[in-house]
Amino acid sequence: MQANISHWRILLALSLALSSALHAQSFEVATIKPAAPDAQGQFIRPSPGRLTILNMTLRQIIQFAYSEGMGADIEISGGPSWTDKDRYDIDAKTDQRASLPQRRLMTRALLAERFGLKLRIQPKEVNMYAITVARADKRLGPKVHIWDGTCGGQPAPARSANPNGPRCAAFFRPPGIVMEGVTMPAVANLLSASNTNLGRPVVDRTGLTGEYTMQLEFTFRSPNQSADGLSSEETSAALFTAIQEQWGLKLQSVKGSINSLVIEQASRPSDN
Repeated sequence: MQANISHWRILLALSLALSSALHAQSFEVATIKPAAPDAQGQFIRPSPGRLTILNMTLRQIIQFAYSEGMGADIEISGGPSWTDKDRYDIDAKTDQRASLPQRRLMTRALLAERFGLKLRIQPKEVNMYAITVARADKRLGPKVHIWDGTCGGQPAPARSANPNGPRCAAFFRPPGIVMEGVTMPAVANLLSASNTNLGRPVVDRTGLTGEYTMQLEFTFRSPNQSADGLSSEETSAALFTAIQEQWGLKLQSVKGSINSLVIEQASRPSDN
């Protein structure tokens, strides 16, 4: 694990250092606007010639741009308070048939240009959660099924198209999570997202190697929303219970090392 972390640090350091190279890969057209105040659900939908982001904060978009998988395997700190509150819709297009890694680079360039974003890396030892299988016989819960190999009945993209993410889709939607064609590392990655309010990154220690279709019925709330009078600890406990009952998985406290991205500069986006 430590070797993988060190390798990831090297790659991230190189990508941050080559900011001028990133600007060479950019979207031809990009529209950024505030999300509707009553918008429900959030998602990032990358396709070969397009990137659509709905109802997401700058921090969430940074996670997508600078991470692997579903963009939830790093911690982001610093910057003005609005970066974790204001939500945006982005529609970006390119004439190129860009791969997912290339679209991540293009998103970095877009954030630097339109949000004036500047970052630095800060390795950090933190408390984490590890997902493990709850039952000794490895039996999973009622909302976990072996993936059928298709995306809504259509042929699935190759694993190489998004090696650390879902083959089809993974997103938050009221009430809960929907994932199709995901590995357990991808599940851990999504649970690390700020939407869950767990307050810690999540790593996979299930030992499972398959790909799955999964749903979770749970009402997630943004950090500035009350949760029916429940404390953050009580809300987390309710999520632990839902994960165990519906997925047959459990969360355990562990320690580990992550890369923290520190926002040194950010401003609200320029006009379209």
